[in-house]
Amino acid sequence: MTSTMVRILLLLPLACTIRAFQTTAYLVQKSSHYALSESNWRLKDVQSSATSIISTEDEPIAFTDLMVMDVVLFQRRTTKNPSSIELGSVQENGNVAPLSTWTLESAYESALNDMMEFVVDEEDLFPGMSSEEITVLRVLDSDMIGYGSRQVGGGKGPGNPHGEESEIIYYVDRSVVEGVYSIKGDEELLKIDVLVNSNLEHLW
Repeated sequence: MTSTMVRILLLLPLACTIRAFQTTAYLVQKSSHYALSESNWRLKDVQSSATSIISTEDEPIAFTDLMVMDVVLFQRRTTKNPSSIELGSVQENGNVAPLSTWTLESAYESALNDMMEFVVDEEDLFPGMSSEEITVLRVLDSDMIGYGSRQVGGGKGPGNPHGEESEIIYYVDRSVVEGVYSIKGDEELLKIDVLVNSNLEHLW
């Protein structure tokens, strides 16, 4: 037997061992990949079906507990669509006025928020809606909203020729606007009915 054949016979078991180790490592890696993919799928499935629960106690949120500029989710008592809720803001007279927007695009984005912008349409401003007309379901947390301002009418026109009057811009996180809600103890799912009015956009 030549020395070359002796070397081959001695190295053969080692080569088989290395190959078996590589195969095992590949299978483990592949298994981990599938497990991770399945985990991601399950997470996305859970996130996509998440519903925000609106907890209602024996008494609804009282208007006396609200503060001016609070942004709220409310439902009209005489609504023809009981599966919808609306966005509103508390005005100086203590009533709630619905919020409207001119676009469904984002106003700005940050690492934590994707904000949409809203204003109170002048036609909805006074007198607003009282506790006899609506039920306030939730007051939005401060990390889900923001505030800004703009000139009424863009600072032009007979209503504000010198740009002296301004109106509040309410920024609301998209996750709130596009969320799905359920009142505690009720299986019906609710979505926000966004009021869109293109005439509210300022082009200058």
